[in-house]
Amino acid sequence: MGETMVEDGRPSGTRSLGKAGLVVGAGALVGLAVEFHWLGWTSFPGNSCGGKYRPCPEGTTPTLILAFVLTFAGFIGLTAALAAFTRARPGRAVPGALVAAGVLIALWPGWQAYLWMRGPVLDRAWQAGPDRPASVRGVGVWAVGEDAETVVRARTDALVAYDSGSGDRGWVLRAPVRESVCAMSERIVDGIGLVAFARDEKPCGTVWGVDVSSGRKVWERNFTGRTLLDGGGGVLSADAGVAVALGDRSLHGYGLTDGAARWTVKPTAAGDEDDAECEPVTASSAGGITRVAVTCGYYTDFHSAWILTLDTATGKELSRRALPVESYLSSAAVLSAEPFTLLVEEKDERGLAAVLSYGDPDDPKREPVTIPLTADEEDLAVTGFDPKFTARPVFRTVVADGNLIVAAAKPGADHPERVAAYSLDDGRRRWHADLGATVVALAPAGRDRVAVLGDSQRLWTLTAGDGTRVGEEDGTTVRDIAFKLDSGPQLVRAGDGWVIVNADGADRPPALALRP
Repeated sequence: MGETMVEDGRPSGTRSLGKAGLVVGAGALVGLAVEFHWLGWTSFPGNSCGGKYRPCPEGTTPTLILAFVLTFAGFIGLTAALAAFTRARPGRAVPGALVAAGVLIALWPGWQAYLWMRGPVLDRAWQAGPDRPASVRGVGVWAVGEDAETVVRARTDALVAYDSGSGDRGWVLRAPVRESVCAMSERIVDGIGLVAFARDEKPCGTVWGVDVSSGRKVWERNFTGRTLLDGGGGVLSADAGVAVALGDRSLHGYGLTDGAARWTVKPTAAGDEDDAECEPVTASSAGGITRVAVTCGYYTDFHSAWILTLDTATGKELSRRALPVESYLSSAAVLSAEPFTLLVEEKDERGLAAVLSYGDPDDPKREPVTIPLTADEEDLAVTGFDPKFTARPVFRTVVADGNLIVAAAKPGADHPERVAAYSLDDGRRRWHADLGATVVALAPAGRDRVAVLGDSQRLWTLTAGDGTRVGEEDGTTVRDIAFKLDSGPQLVRAGDGWVIVNADGADRPPALALRP
């Protein structure tokens, strides 16, 4: 038997197939409409978005526009296609199956289109419960492991370890009764971190060596501590099997694994000031060398400041050079141990306020490169606002690829909305990036890259060499962290995501994680 012919000369079966295709296509439009509605409306962090502090993901607006367009086009097309198909082939089962097929066919392409429109997004993976008692505060952070598998947050009363993948709370090491954490080592060496304690309004004079894998106190030493400069850190450092602690007019070296006393150094001034009292201010240890900034003669007319270079293993002084200051130091902090980079601010308001870069700090003939904290182009925002991490301070700086990369504020601006890079070789600005959002955290992001977290809930990745933006020009949207960050959080790279640690853990999460 031959196929039945219709008036236009095409077989009726072929025409039925065409009408079936129209039904499938209309079903796909309806499927896309439903999918885009779902994806668009559920993409709002906290069920609302918009504005500087709660931005919508990049693709939200086009997704919802397409959802409404496809809603009208899909239902009108589906109504017409079903009417045409059922005239040729009455029934309900086949049209329903064709519509379902169209919907299913559209799901995967619709998802891919949505991802392309939305761009990269970081979602909150977990957040830690609030600090209890509420009176404690965070004072420092350690990242444990190559990919920061564990993040240790120091509170005034304890060290608390979190699994960076799950947020599970691990070990807890309590501070001695009536003592608070006052200092931490900058880095962990051979699995040992250093932490110091002090009583109320007393010097920092008890130091523990802590096994960061288990939270076990390995050893304890007591020494005559000193009153710390505001927010400087650098009281404890470790390298080459030695723990270095700054004391009252002295430096102490202890065995890193056993706490055995190795050496004690009492720094002295040079030249006419040999009788002047000297106080260590901040130190760093790396490559078998400890460098310490000392200030001498605070109560005399012969004031001076020096950088002493010591052999970490023996405490022997290898060299010294004068710091270019004339008044007492109001703050000093090591921003990088290698290359040695020092933040210095004098008490004299007309004195030095700069970052000093030493290509070779042991070469007395080479003058340090000076990068002023305030200049014609911008003001450097090295330190953040309160609350601060006082035991292991957080600086909005990264030293990478021969540059000091730092948050900066344009002249007259209230907040730093720029990232600038200054060469450590000559002090000149190499590049800057205006972000249009206040920089709340700055951190290394892999080889020769830095990450910048803005208060607009965007995270940018920049190359350290020239400031090129990696990925989206407007950064990655970070969802559902509005009002969960204090003014100076610490950003820690952990695997393919990030952990953010707050100093204020009572009103905000002590720690939370972001994942793609």
